[in-house]
Amino acid sequence: MSKISTNPPSGFRDFLPNESANRRKIESCIRSIYQQFGFQEIYTPMVENLTTLLGKGGGSENEKLIFKILKRGEELNRSLEASSTELADLGLKFDLTLPLARFYAKNREKLSKPFKVFQIGPVWRADRPQKGRFREFYQCDVDIIGSASIGAEVDCILAIAKVLETLGLENCEVHINDRRLLQALGKNEPAGDWQKALILLDKLDKLGQEGLEQEFQKSFGRIPDGIQKIFAFSDSDFSALKEASNESIESLDSIKALLTATSKVEVKINPTLVRGQDYYTGTIFEIRHKDLSGSLAGGGRYNRLLEIFGSEAIPSFGGSIGFERLCLLQESSDANENKKPTAFVFFPLFSEKTREVTLTAAQSVRNKNISVDVFPDPVKLGNQFKYADSCAIPYAVVIGESEIATQKAKLKNMSDRTETEVSISDLPKILENLCKKNQ
Repeated sequence: MSKISTNPPSGFRDFLPNESANRRKIESCIRSIYQQFGFQEIYTPMVENLTTLLGKGGGSENEKLIFKILKRGEELNRSLEASSTELADLGLKFDLTLPLARFYAKNREKLSKPFKVFQIGPVWRADRPQKGRFREFYQCDVDIIGSASIGAEVDCILAIAKVLETLGLENCEVHINDRRLLQALGKNEPAGDWQKALILLDKLDKLGQEGLEQEFQKSFGRIPDGIQKIFAFSDSDFSALKEASNESIESLDSIKALLTATSKVEVKINPTLVRGQDYYTGTIFEIRHKDLSGSLAGGGRYNRLLEIFGSEAIPSFGGSIGFERLCLLQESSDANENKKPTAFVFFPLFSEKTREVTLTAAQSVRNKNISVDVFPDPVKLGNQFKYADSCAIPYAVVIGESEIATQKAKLKNMSDRTETEVSISDLPKILENLCKKNQ
């Protein structure tokens, strides 16, 4: 029989215990800060109807991203008998925004107005796996539905910036632009050509300006006037952009001023910023870090997305943290730190005769909200302590048959192997004090 591979499917990953712990710590930080800003958490299922996933944002382009799910039972048989090309009716969600729009359209009468909401969870994209790009990954979205003012932009971006600051990521930059400005700059171009020009502009970070100009010459035989105005932009000269859309520039100026006054991040108006989703209708943003290519977070205003569910246009703004990239940066910054312990105290198992007393003592310590690891098998103590060292556990408590007879346990400091004899009944209080000193 051939050997079955132990590798997960291409584009999917396993996570070791320390990696999982780091991801949960970051997720907990994001959740806590989003809640500090007044956002409420919701959950939407991993599976959505294909009509939802294909409802907006590029049609065939979105279709390429979707892991489709075959119809089931008689529905599938009927489709096969009819030689139908429509063999799927469901798909895994590829972002959190379309499911949010469906959720709001369904539940809007039960929700606050405006609705401040966040979601944290996995999404799936049937993309070609590359370094740093996976088919399953987490998104951490924060959105405000029902507000047309720039307060929505500022609130969402501030919450995301606070997450990055709390996680110790310095030198982050917020880049902001406006889709209305981009459209105004291309008003004299055929719509199809200008859309292609924006797709090219989105590759500026990869190609550089010189390389991008060469691509425009190949594709258009020229550099469109709107692109030339974008390239000529500087922080001290907004004239060409104001001429195209003064409303957009005034809005971006106000957002920049508010973010600068209320956070530590540097804010830049960046007219080269495009972002891919075509449901954006106004402000768009990205947060970048000097040690990372691409962005750490991004999003924008999507005032017309709910129309696909039969709703009137409802002003909305949202952003998402690139969770996988954030974890990568955190792992890099933690690389030289000591391994974090999996528990505060370790109880080796001396023998089957001592199991009940050991478990009872361990549980009394856990009742003090202290993490405890009890070894499951009465093997050699040397092997048990080797396990505790691999888990970086700072303290151990040994309760053998002689300790039970005297009601005195051995409390071991694992860093220097010193031992102290303590009363078994006093263990919870002693370890609670040690835990407080180590915090």
